[in-house]
Amino acid sequence: MSRYIVSLSSIPPRFPGLPRTLQSLLAQSVAPERVILYLSRQYTRFPDWDGTLPEVPEGVEIRLVDEDFGPATKILPALKDFAGEDLDILFCDDDQIYQPYLAEALLEGRRQHPDACIAASGMMDYVPPEGVATRDFTHHPRMIHFPKYRNPWYLVRLLVTLALQVVTRRAWPEPLRKRVLRAGYSDGFEGWMGVLVRPDFFPPEVFDIPAFARPVDDVWLSGHATRLGHPPWVVGGLFQPTLMPISTDDHDNHTALYRSEFGGVRRDQSNIDTLRHFQKTYGIWS
Repeated sequence: MSRYIVSLSSIPPRFPGLPRTLQSLLAQSVAPERVILYLSRQYTRFPDWDGTLPEVPEGVEIRLVDEDFGPATKILPALKDFAGEDLDILFCDDDQIYQPYLAEALLEGRRQHPDACIAASGMMDYVPPEGVATRDFTHHPRMIHFPKYRNPWYLVRLLVTLALQVVTRRAWPEPLRKRVLRAGYSDGFEGWMGVLVRPDFFPPEVFDIPAFARPVDDVWLSGHATRLGHPPWVVGGLFQPTLMPISTDDHDNHTALYRSEFGGVRRDQSNIDTLRHFQKTYGIWS
């Protein structure tokens, strides 16, 4: 299997919960060469941060970067640091505990699809350009989602979880589930479950993030990779291991981007604005 490193970022309110995420990345069945946590010297969202660094497990390297790329800090500094190198970068989120075979599954996907971004979760709902009724799809076969409410094994576990919440009067995490019925290409990748890319998959323009795209790194990154011929390939399937990670408490609290507004704009609208940018500027997702 090819060489790979792990790259991720975080924000000050989430520093206490980082060790569990980082331990899960260090414990991959195919060990990474390095696990790098990129932190900004200053945060736009957290201007009062005093600069105190988080405690991390042995084997994790902290690198400070001058520019705050927002959520894209999980991968953009790594693209610069490892430009020209023959390796893969697995980037992911700081609020998940990852399955130990995630990297192995993504690397197998890389072996089969050397020119694609290899993801564990993908977006399939990008709207057509304005004034167009339907979209054409360039890349086939298409990934097939496994909707949660059509998954009988998930529904049984969900009922048990809900019953436990009533009996114990405390919250229980959502049961893990398969999210993919058939592997295939998707419109965009979702970084929270992990994505494997190569440094040369992205053009220089990926670093020039406009304000409307700053909160929605997945669409921004997917767009630039796709326009260079590296669309997302989503691994998994009905008879494949469950790759869904376990979310930490930070995933649903006030630090979550999907709960936030930026300049009065909700995340869903930022996704659409970024999608429209790529449709009009580069002619993809049209």
